[in-house]
Amino acid sequence: MYQQIDTNMKTTSWLLKTIRVVLTIAWYANIILIVVAFSMLTIKFITSDSVEFSNPVKYPLNPEIVKLESLTPNAHNITIQGDQGILKMKLKNTFSYIASAYFFLIALEVLIMTIIYQLRKFFDSIKDSAPFKYDNIKRVRIIALCFTLLTPLHILLGVSNAMILSGQVENFSLKNMVWEESFIGLILGAVIYIMADVFKYGFELQKENGEFV
Repeated sequence: MYQQIDTNMKTTSWLLKTIRVVLTIAWYANIILIVVAFSMLTIKFITSDSVEFSNPVKYPLNPEIVKLESLTPNAHNITIQGDQGILKMKLKNTFSYIASAYFFLIALEVLIMTIIYQLRKFFDSIKDSAPFKYDNIKRVRIIALCFTLLTPLHILLGVSNAMILSGQVENFSLKNMVWEESFIGLILGAVIYIMADVFKYGFELQKENGEFV
């Protein structure tokens, strides 16, 4: 029995150490990525009067519908219709486009760096055998908020691209946009916030036990 407990503790210790190493690597790798992305964006804006813009759109690219044969009787009426492609254009560097590019880059990186930072602090506290404390409740809630904000940021990026296309491409309408909805951030945020309530319950229970003793 004692051997099994010792094995479990070693496994947990190895897992926590691996997670902490991965988070540390992710932290510094993301710092390098920020510097590189910011530098490349700045150089592009300085050295050129236009930037290449691309976005998936829906157009009747191929009016013909290609029919495919089914391998089993479970599927029928299999067709392919080319109605989606990537619209590319050279977009002149104006103040609004430059400000928009920097905004989305900085906003995304702030959320990612905040998540990684809070996770590092969280797992450091677990290493010190102190998972149930008030600081961790705040950390988990901050992580939940950051994941939740990824969804409206993604939607805002889609709206921004739609406004650019509507203002620059003739006869372009919102029905031509390919809206890549992503609610993963919202779902993860809700799940992680529930975890924060679990930690709050554990913190209060630990506090009550300490006062009882």
